[in-house]
Amino acid sequence: MQWVRAVKAGHPEAYKFLVQRYQNMVYHVCLKIAADDVAAKDLSQDIFMKAYSALPAFREDSSFSTWLYQIAVRKCLDWKRAQQREQARRSPGEVTENDWVTHETPEQIVLTEERSHRLRRIVDELAEPYRSAVQMYYFEQCSYQEIAKRRGITAKTVESQLYRARAMMRKKGEDLR
Repeated sequence: MQWVRAVKAGHPEAYKFLVQRYQNMVYHVCLKIAADDVAAKDLSQDIFMKAYSALPAFREDSSFSTWLYQIAVRKCLDWKRAQQREQARRSPGEVTENDWVTHETPEQIVLTEERSHRLRRIVDELAEPYRSAVQMYYFEQCSYQEIAKRRGITAKTVESQLYRARAMMRKKGEDLR
């Protein structure tokens, strides 16, 4: 949160640290929804620009990664809907290279989004240190070693925390696998 507060306090150069820290998470969200590397990179850039302009409205009710993740999912789903509208608008005989990319149905998109929101709620309900271990590992794509270094614990402790967090989440009806 120190980088978020620094940007909000008028130090825009601090935003590069947030981009570096969360670029993998955002890119993977985009790639999963767009199913196209070039589109995922473009969307990632747009998401970070949108997040930067919206940062003054960030109330810190949740973690920055949760807030950024929600922006990424919304932006990607908007992009996907626009792609589907464009495809529907074209005449039936028109074919473009984007037609080769498989598209989820609107129902699949909604179900995926609902599952994602349920998962986020369950993660947010976890007690520390389990919540931060799950967020860093699954949403920020950090390795056990990176998490251990950032939190000042051993990689074995991180492994144990993730194991226990998964068990707690399974108990609540969600499995990360």
